Amino acid sequence: MKIRILVSLAGALLASLCSAEEASQLVIPEIVVTATRLPEPQAQSVRPTTVITAEEIAQSGQQTIVEVLQSLGGVEIASTGGMGQVSSVFIRGANSNHTLVLVDGVRLNSATTGTTALENIPISQIERIEIVAGPMSGLYGSDAIGGVIQIFTKSGKYSPGQSITVGVGSYNTRTVGAGINTAVKETEFSLNFGYLESDGFDATKATIPFGQHNPDRDGYRNTNVSGRIAHHFGEDNEVGVSVFQSEGNTHFDNGPTTDDVNHQTLSTYSLYSRNKILEDWQSLVRVGQSEDKLVVTGAFPGFFRTRQPQFTWQNDVKLGPGTAIAGAEYLSQEVSSDTAYTQTSRSIKSVFGGYSGEYGDHSWQANARQDDNSQFGDHTTGILGYAYRLTSNFRIRASAGTAFKAPTFNDLYFPGFSNPNLQPERSRNKEAGLDYQMGNHHFGATYFVNRITDLIVFDNTTFLPQNLNRATIKGTELRYQGNWGTLQAEAQVTFQDPVDDATGQLLQRRAREHGSLSITKAVGSWRAGAEFVASGARFDSNTEDPTTRMHGYGLVNLIANYTVNKDWLIRARWNNVANREYELAQNFNTPGSNVFVTLQYQPK
Repeated sequence: MKIRILVSLAGALLASLCSAEEASQLVIPEIVVTATRLPEPQAQSVRPTTVITAEEIAQSGQQTIVEVLQSLGGVEIASTGGMGQVSSVFIRGANSNHTLVLVDGVRLNSATTGTTALENIPISQIERIEIVAGPMSGLYGSDAIGGVIQIFTKSGKYSPGQSITVGVGSYNTRTVGAGINTAVKETEFSLNFGYLESDGFDATKATIPFGQHNPDRDGYRNTNVSGRIAHHFGEDNEVGVSVFQSEGNTHFDNGPTTDDVNHQTLSTYSLYSRNKILEDWQSLVRVGQSEDKLVVTGAFPGFFRTRQPQFTWQNDVKLGPGTAIAGAEYLSQEVSSDTAYTQTSRSIKSVFGGYSGEYGDHSWQANARQDDNSQFGDHTTGILGYAYRLTSNFRIRASAGTAFKAPTFNDLYFPGFSNPNLQPERSRNKEAGLDYQMGNHHFGATYFVNRITDLIVFDNTTFLPQNLNRATIKGTELRYQGNWGTLQAEAQVTFQDPVDDATGQLLQRRAREHGSLSITKAVGSWRAGAEFVASGARFDSNTEDPTTRMHGYGLVNLIANYTVNKDWLIRARWNNVANREYELAQNFNTPGSNVFVTLQYQPK
């Protein structure tokens, strides 16, 4: 199904909205923090921020965060099989390891691969997700070339109440979760548990090279927990501790006679103190650590662990019509493995500052950051943005930024396949956009150009990674969100050219167009809807080799929620209704038509 179908549907939807009668106010999260590191109204942000709430995730009926990010976050995805298999997201056509992932403000990724194992982050623990596209190193340092995804786990303040959830579905998938999120006087408590297991399906196709195929089911099991305690000393002082852990076990194919399993544990914890020093001075101190531990059993066993102690000190000072920030960060990346890396640690010391705010019809953001990497020296990056409100409904905006990504430990030191002379990848981004708000309807458009230099690629001549390529990614993002009466709709589409400058060919697994459209309607105790997700053709190579072409696809999904009474709720989702065959990674299978049903008990 072609992407133009999505555009036609979105166009028809927008046309109908222009003549729609005003109705109840659309509920949009008002405060975001990722775009500036400061709490600010979402409508004020110079950098457009996508927010996905726990309620939106629950209503969608999705089972993985990767699918949530595709259908609600406007990103591209790739996956090497079903649930729990290695998955990637691409923000604005940048590489999958060009996205920085934070969990409750703590950086979580593997220093060996450079990516975050999103397939092992359970949606049951998520309170909300904020996605900021475009270079963000001026605020967060290395890795944020494509953008930042920040995941907030559940808390007693924003996710009050108790709940028990059970679910069953196709591929013998079953889940159970329970949580309590409450406050006693000035103290918030949150504790949530989850378990998911699926028999899955065969992850690989018989066409996969090197004899990897094993015609069996590749199942997945995950156990997860998160918790938080925070105590408030009045309105302006707070201390707290948060923890998150997810243990995933994924069967995959690495040969016809072996049972190959990835045993992966992701964890973060942090201790923080947020204090009002003076009337206009707020300070945050956070000490934390993340860990990504992977144990592989089967044909090629291995052990890889990344441990990242980190420290943040941030100061927010109200200054005139805006707020200035200044702070320092420290990050240590420590690798342990049964693979003989020649170096196993590095440290990054950083200072950052900025000023953002709003005065009349003007909004602005300016940030700068310097990172002192023990391997690569100093890197200075920045963000500059401005927005002007032409009318009460119409706003224009523009911004520019620089970013970088340090090479991974695999790039630098993996025996036989590395290059210790690699330099960091660098990027420069410019973008311009507009926002139009009319009653319950919001439309946004952004045109962006991101130029990446010293792109690290695998050289087919030396069989080693090299800083060989330059890439230019140009594109336009269109977004709509709105409702009229009991009908609610959301649409997003991206048209882009993510190409290698030297060849003019598409970057691997990136399409020239992708998007999604969802429409839901509430009638009495029911809320039901349809969702359409589509992507253009992609190549599973950087050369557009015809043998690696993956055709475009369009998937229709259906959702339904039924409120039994004030305490009980049933949710159902039917994915890939037409049972379409499609590929997210060449020689790997994707789910066919499948159903999942959830029963939730949440006493009011």
